[in-house]
Amino acid sequence: MSDDEARETLVSNLTGDMITDPRFIKYRMGSRQKFWDKNCVALVLSSGFIEPLESTSIHLVMTAIIRLIRLFPFSDKTDALADRFNQETRNEIETIRDFIILHYKQTQRQDSDFWNFYRTMDIPETLAHRMQIFKENGYVWPDDVALFRVDSWVQVMMGQGLMPEGLHNAGKLSGTNLQQSLAKIKSSIDNTVQKLPTHQQFIDHYCAAPQQD
Repeated sequence: MSDDEARETLVSNLTGDMITDPRFIKYRMGSRQKFWDKNCVALVLSSGFIEPLESTSIHLVMTAIIRLIRLFPFSDKTDALADRFNQETRNEIETIRDFIILHYKQTQRQDSDFWNFYRTMDIPETLAHRMQIFKENGYVWPDDVALFRVDSWVQVMMGQGLMPEGLHNAGKLSGTNLQQSLAKIKSSIDNTVQKLPTHQQFIDHYCAAPQQD
């Protein structure tokens, strides 16, 4: 849609007063072929950008700095360190990419060319493999970079209609045992929540405004 149509769609769906004019932000998605090349290291936004559907910038800042600290050279032998840095960074970005694409590929919407394109688009083999295993066997595993855990993948896949056709029978609980197990989990959550402060109590304790003289 045009910028004007996008603005009208946004403004017409606001439930309160608009406190500032919408800003149109253009960005180009992708990444560098090399993140560490010779004596230059590109970190975070200088290395690439993934759309902010699952905002990961702060996470990528931390992992990039930690990775550089671990692999920082203290001699003139840098080639192997740079290769390792590039490999780990590439793996991280492609894993996040797969999780973002899953949101679009698994959509059920058919109301526009936009959604029809993404619903039928080709996807990376790594994501197709993950989706196939989940659909056929109900099996899911955390990603290689420990950002999106099992629950995250399951919530997006099942939440958008990708339901497993089969389940692994190892450790399968009976109906009664399953209810007991879920009740135990609920009880544990309830007990923990009761011990937590309210949001206002937390703010008052940790984020109280400074007293004015």
